[in-house]
Amino acid sequence: MEKEGEEMPAESGENFDVYDENTGNIDHVRDRQEPDNASEVVIDQASSSGLQADSADEAQTGPTPPPPKRTTSQAGRSEFRSRGPSETEAGASDEDGDRSIVKGPRLPGVNCPEKIIICLDLASEVNRVPFLQRDGTKHLPIELVKRALSMFIRTKSNINPRHQFALVVLQESAVWLQDFTSDVEEFLNVMFDLTSETRDCESCDLTSLFETIVHKVELPVIEDIEVLPPPYIVRTLFFYGRSALIPEFDNGREAQVALSASPYFFFDVFYLHEPPSEENCCKDIYDVFLDLDKNNTSYIHEVGRNTTNLYNRMASLVAHPLQRPEQVFALYSLDTDK
Repeated sequence: MEKEGEEMPAESGENFDVYDENTGNIDHVRDRQEPDNASEVVIDQASSSGLQADSADEAQTGPTPPPPKRTTSQAGRSEFRSRGPSETEAGASDEDGDRSIVKGPRLPGVNCPEKIIICLDLASEVNRVPFLQRDGTKHLPIELVKRALSMFIRTKSNINPRHQFALVVLQESAVWLQDFTSDVEEFLNVMFDLTSETRDCESCDLTSLFETIVHKVELPVIEDIEVLPPPYIVRTLFFYGRSALIPEFDNGREAQVALSASPYFFFDVFYLHEPPSEENCCKDIYDVFLDLDKNNTSYIHEVGRNTTNLYNRMASLVAHPLQRPEQVFALYSLDTDK
């Protein structure tokens, strides 16, 4: 859903952040100049489908607006991060100079098994602001995330029973809780056994998360990566729910750099935040996640306290990383005229 209001004039390289009161989301765009052959790259990701919301009351009202062609005057109104066109040259950097996107090799688009690491943020801040249904019912964010995850996991397993799932919990540091398993019921039992009782955290160490992953997984090594498919890939789904605490690398980024060097490692982010205000730092946290994606292969979603958007964005993560487009080109409408 587009943010209503006046269009914001933009110069190439500027940042725009707009809070949508209807969806509770941050409209955050990092504008960049595009080559002449870059066409329609604005897509409303709130219209994604697949995993449906469990309540008809949560259905969005009104038709989905058609995605306009991206122009600088519309840049500040996009509801998802603008990643730049896929034709970006290797090593090309954003106009603002904060990040560099490297174009990687073309990998075979096969549905090979995925080793999916699900990382849940269990800081008390995550549940501070509940989801409020239209009938007045309140739901803790972590509980809704678990329900959406259970649908995601069952769907992935139905597509390919060889997919495996592991569980990591994050407070001030990361703890590997459940090793890889293709037994869906076993994994869900462990996940749902996690209580909603959280604790206050004064920090969030991303170093511990990536070091934990390095110690637990072995990434495939393939000689001709553009021809031969890998035996499996590794994907992390990172659920972060704090709005006032910026995650940091307390002890270096060596593990993160090593993992990102592999074409078979993917790091998707699901950022669940409170309404942005002067008292929190949602935009700064979001920028941290953008900066992790140097290869432009991640899907990075942010959701406020809107149940429908939570399920819709979760649905977009079902696609296999080797078969999905770059996030900026993902289109979820069946109407080709929209």
